Amino acid sequence: MTKANSPARRTLVLVMRRGLSTSPDHVQTMLDLDIRTHLLTVDTEPWANDPRFASVRRLPHDADQRAFVRAAVEIARDRDASAVVTFIEPDIEIVEEANAELGLDWAIPEAARICRDKLRQRMFLAEHGIPSVWFHPVTDIESAVEAATAHGLPVMVKPTRAAASDCVELVHDADRLRASLKVVQSYIESGRNFYFSGAPESWAVLEDYLPGEEVTLDGVVLDGRFVLGGVHNKKHSTGPHFEEDLYTLPFRTPEHEAEVAGIAADITRRLGVKHGLFNAELRQDAQGRYRVVEFSVRVSGGHVYRHIKDVYAIDIVRMFLRAACGESAADILAQENAKQPPRMTVSAKVIYRNGRVVRNSVGEAMHSPYFRTYFPVAKPGTDVVSGENGFDFTGLLSVWHPWEPGQDPAVVHEVAHSLAEMLDVEVADPAGTHGQEAP
Repeated sequence: MTKANSPARRTLVLVMRRGLSTSPDHVQTMLDLDIRTHLLTVDTEPWANDPRFASVRRLPHDADQRAFVRAAVEIARDRDASAVVTFIEPDIEIVEEANAELGLDWAIPEAARICRDKLRQRMFLAEHGIPSVWFHPVTDIESAVEAATAHGLPVMVKPTRAAASDCVELVHDADRLRASLKVVQSYIESGRNFYFSGAPESWAVLEDYLPGEEVTLDGVVLDGRFVLGGVHNKKHSTGPHFEEDLYTLPFRTPEHEAEVAGIAADITRRLGVKHGLFNAELRQDAQGRYRVVEFSVRVSGGHVYRHIKDVYAIDIVRMFLRAACGESAADILAQENAKQPPRMTVSAKVIYRNGRVVRNSVGEAMHSPYFRTYFPVAKPGTDVVSGENGFDFTGLLSVWHPWEPGQDPAVVHEVAHSLAEMLDVEVADPAGTHGQEAP
């Protein structure tokens, strides 16, 4: 059973091999709850003297997942921590395995393994009759081309273990399918972002393309009950590549909220989630029905958590952290804000570039009343790519604006585009011969 700490003794281990620079809200919530947070990260990250953490332990950048599991368990036992947590996709398996070794009855290693692999997700959805799409596992390129040709092109190509739309492409012919799959193989070989640890037998998946609107949903599960945080609309794209951009609240079609929340609740129930954060991306098919794109036992990155608090007043990360510290679901639900009617509109604008970052800061945008915050993700000297070359985040801009029921999301989108032009961002081409101003 979960070890219950008194509020004055809340202690957790936070595993974040990357992503801390875009998770300040999450860490601030740990501070606000007076959680003694012991960070486990990699030795290339500059967090050793960060006062937000009670301690910091760094492992070599190339340490495998099992080494991080052992270290997390050791720290948790040494520091009398209630649990191990993370806020990023690549580390959910580490966290769930560590919690299982600590004897927590809500640890779900198998669920994390399903969430980390898009093929396993598709198999899980098919097994339980949850709205999904046709799919085909890729073990080699030519058999994948045969399967796609027999099924009918176009098809989506996705690596099984990446995120943020890296190497995701809508392909319309066999030659492009071969080229796209070779890009996935190169991505796996690069070892970027801790997504792949070796190459699994099925390293990519082919799927049917969903032409409708895409949304991202976030919530929390407390004692098996799914609690919706919010549903963001996203920038609509018809491919061939899919930028993650213009995450916007409130949900443009609230009449569909019960539909997508019901799908999320079904997934968490069948995964066996007792306590945990949850994210799902869904997209409408040609008939307007929502089908699952992907899902995971973590919260969306970037500004999504901040947006949900700003718009709906509900704090899903705070609720989960209290549960992870051993507090009862009944107390949490009674004491924390329930989801409220929307009180503003917000949007997150992702800054994408190709080249080497020269300058990257908020600039004049900070003087606007609509400016919420800016995360300059890529430091000067960093090489970034976008479009067909990948989807590195150069920066993440968040804006807010007054809202009235029925307001067109284009209103806040226009604000986001306008403030993006005010950022102080310059990116030179790889040879460094000229610069590119924002946006």
